[in-house]
Amino acid sequence: MHYAVHQEIADKLIAAYHGEEPLANYLKKYFAANKKHGSKDRKNISALCYAYFRNASINFPLALKISDQIDVDAFVSSHRTQPFLFIRIRPWQKDKVVQKLQAAHIEYKEVNENAFAFANTTSLQNILELNKEAVIQDLNSQALAELLLLVPTSVEHPIQVWDACAASGGKTILMFDTMSNIRMHLSDVRESILFNADKRLQEAGIRPASVQEIDLTQTFDIKKPFDFVFADVPCSGSGTWGRTPEQLAYFTEAQLIKYTKLQAQILHNLIPTVKLNGHLLFATCSVYKNENEKNVDALLATGKFKVVKQQYFTGYEKQADTLFGALLEKIAE
Repeated sequence: MHYAVHQEIADKLIAAYHGEEPLANYLKKYFAANKKHGSKDRKNISALCYAYFRNASINFPLALKISDQIDVDAFVSSHRTQPFLFIRIRPWQKDKVVQKLQAAHIEYKEVNENAFAFANTTSLQNILELNKEAVIQDLNSQALAELLLLVPTSVEHPIQVWDACAASGGKTILMFDTMSNIRMHLSDVRESILFNADKRLQEAGIRPASVQEIDLTQTFDIKKPFDFVFADVPCSGSGTWGRTPEQLAYFTEAQLIKYTKLQAQILHNLIPTVKLNGHLLFATCSVYKNENEKNVDALLATGKFKVVKQQYFTGYEKQADTLFGALLEKIAE
């Protein structure tokens, strides 16, 4: 097929797409139903569709609500370029990972001691033992380790840690690799996600103390409070739209309001689950102030917390995602 034919197909796909599902899923369904397209056709048509939405980034949705800690011009313009694929190398696995990548002639860039960057289309599942040797994880998800290292641990007694919104388990593995002597508990509202997370932890050689399906928007009982609670809460994902640029065309203020209400409810319900002098790490992959600083302000307004450290982990100069993290210590019941 010629470029003009690819463009014509891409135009039709874009015209019929209305943002009800991720663009990747939409294209996957189209190609599954149209077997005539070879791998090169699929690649070119997909690239044209993604380029269309990347070009919409100049009109970033709700730009006035982006935190003043973000360089908005640099952030918005970064959406013209697809982010890298990143891996975090697990402890004592680096030599093995490097050998395997070199043997397979896979190009990579060493970003730091344990983080490698690849072209986004790189396939690693047949090269590395994923989760055991290395974890596919964005550079700034990895950077949350800087806040994890500020949580006090004890050689004598394991601390009780709860990954309250575990999702696929990537940050659970990060906690295990970063913090010493912890008993890990994880939960999520979605049973299928928890099943996948548990499987991933098994591949990583991690046995959590408990895995539970919990809806954090409802009140729930716990036996006793935790030393450390990690709440990577549902959010707009606006710091990751370089990977899903269709969101630039379809995200609305109503959705932002929905997310901020959801976050406020979750954080309110988590307050009693943190032990006195224990710690809460609140994180999002959002750049909107309402989802980040305003949630921290609400926690501080209870009089029960103080900020140990909070910051944006910006990815717009590194072809990575942008995340927010705030580590708080509970100072009153």
